[in-house]
Amino acid sequence: MILDAPSSPPRRLQCRGFEGYKTIDPSVQFVNAELEAKPNNFFVVLDANSQRLFWGQLISQACDKLMSVGMIWVFTTHFSPHWIPWFIGLGAVPHFLLASKSGHWISQWGALRTVIGADVFRGILFILCAWLVTFVKADGQLLLLFLVSAFISNVAGALFNPAILSLPVDMLEPGEKRDKLTALIDSCFSLGNVIGPLLSALTYAWAGLPGMLGVNGLSYFFSAALAIGIKLKTSNTILAEIDDSDATQSPVKAKPILEVLKNQPVISGMLFTFLLMNFFLAPVMIFMPWYAKTIYADGISGLAKLEAFFGMGSVAGGFLLSFVKLPGATWMRISASLSLMAVAYLSFTCSHNLWHGCFSLFLLGFFLSLANVIILTLFQSAPEAQDVPVVMGMVNLISVASLPISMGIVGSFIEQVNVPNFAAICALIVIGLALSIRLIPGIQRV
Repeated sequence: MILDAPSSPPRRLQCRGFEGYKTIDPSVQFVNAELEAKPNNFFVVLDANSQRLFWGQLISQACDKLMSVGMIWVFTTHFSPHWIPWFIGLGAVPHFLLASKSGHWISQWGALRTVIGADVFRGILFILCAWLVTFVKADGQLLLLFLVSAFISNVAGALFNPAILSLPVDMLEPGEKRDKLTALIDSCFSLGNVIGPLLSALTYAWAGLPGMLGVNGLSYFFSAALAIGIKLKTSNTILAEIDDSDATQSPVKAKPILEVLKNQPVISGMLFTFLLMNFFLAPVMIFMPWYAKTIYADGISGLAKLEAFFGMGSVAGGFLLSFVKLPGATWMRISASLSLMAVAYLSFTCSHNLWHGCFSLFLLGFFLSLANVIILTLFQSAPEAQDVPVVMGMVNLISVASLPISMGIVGSFIEQVNVPNFAAICALIVIGLALSIRLIPGIQRV
């Protein structure tokens, strides 16, 4: 349900990547004993690692969104709006091409190294683009530069997205602290998506296209610099199999995704549900401008309000889980958050005035964020540790692919159907999917 992809995207499963282990030397204690203590509700505010991750990712995500909005504006004003789908489509291609390999590479290199490397690469790329823009005069050359840069930057993005979602596994042991860190990462994406568009017009007016590209490049360097200071699990928490003979073996390689799905029906069931949810939820991005124009008669101002309330709801949900642990079994929290999200979706489709729509979208964004975080923590805890990046690679692929595909299909016939009825049908399907979570084999044991 990570609508802007590049999210979205629960625990207490048999996690062979973490359970059944002991310390090599029983006398060894954790260097930082507070890791074993019950986490403070404000852990993510007090923890230096979490602070570095939060500020680095918030600034880079906001600047990346700033640049994306600015680029779409440039396409609209300097070229033609029909180039925008090509720009978005080329950016999605690397995620498709690398989906089967990205998780294995991340597992081999390490999530933190991948995050740092991807940020440095994109920083260099956008600084170079900012420099080239000052020399390029012909529109055709400028258009080519934008399209090529979109493709290349998303090569790094296809590695970065699964890596950043896998990073909490390398930073913290399974537990409430890791869940809160995952929620903090999700809130970075949501907050960046709210701040970026607000700053795009100011930055473009102040520094122009070269300045916008340059600011984005510098934000990636800033994010990488902060990430370098992140400390992973202390070496004194090195884990070994209960069978000590396994301690001398080389690290286990990540398994192919098909093998993971076959051995973990909870993961395969949740990924399939995640795919269907995204497909029927994505059209809300088309419904919002249609409702603003046709139902509310408030034009672009109404659309801005709808987008703002949806974004604020997403931010609120992520921050809530950064500080509070919701009660109940994992599967119950997933089902409840998805069901409430779907009810808010249905409420929006039935709205007849702007503020009803804004309130419904705030709740939709709020519960969507809750669901994203809880599902992501499931995907972090259910597989073996080395397989987490492989699963996150599939999460990233679903998030990136479902939005344009669903919007493209719906957009092709949106003018030929009764939109409120069609939107209500999509919402009812999402409600049905949320209620069917309990049917996934093994889900009620998490």
